[in-house]
Amino acid sequence: MTYNIILLLVIILVLFILWFHRHPLNMRIFSNDDVIYSPAYGKIMKIQYLQGNKLHIAIYLSPKDIHRQYIPIDGTIIDRIYDRTGKFALAYNVNKSALNEKYITVLKSKYGNIEIYQIAGKLVRRISNYMKVGQTVTTGEEIGIIHFGSRVDIILPNISLFKLLVKEGEYMCGMDSKLGYYVK
Repeated sequence: MTYNIILLLVIILVLFILWFHRHPLNMRIFSNDDVIYSPAYGKIMKIQYLQGNKLHIAIYLSPKDIHRQYIPIDGTIIDRIYDRTGKFALAYNVNKSALNEKYITVLKSKYGNIEIYQIAGKLVRRISNYMKVGQTVTTGEEIGIIHFGSRVDIILPNISLFKLLVKEGEYMCGMDSKLGYYVK
């Protein structure tokens, strides 16, 4: 009887891991030069205007969300930085988790440099980032995955030309959700 219980627990654990690392079923790739799509699935925790004509959007990924991240607009990867010196605070605590371990991907778009942060949470100890410096990328390409948790932040430049379409508390469905668009 004990063997059956252990086997059942192992099967449940394997199914949970497979479910957690899933890809979206209906992933569509859009290519509209002016639209910024959500790089992740999850709830917008904070929208904040920064100095230097920038906008910061923090998206929290709960355990039920898809944990893969995507390129929000066409461009070229000009930098990727892995900050392994960070802590592991709770990801939904926007102020404390800014100090967490993270991967920063810098994407040069026609509107300026967009920064995408993959931020590890309390239980997470692994972030995979598939980008390479110099790589030309298109909207919807997979950036990587945060294994078991966390948060994705995006910092947008030239906000005086940007029309924001979302607000705090809204749920983002990855590439099916538009954060906003640049006005010509």
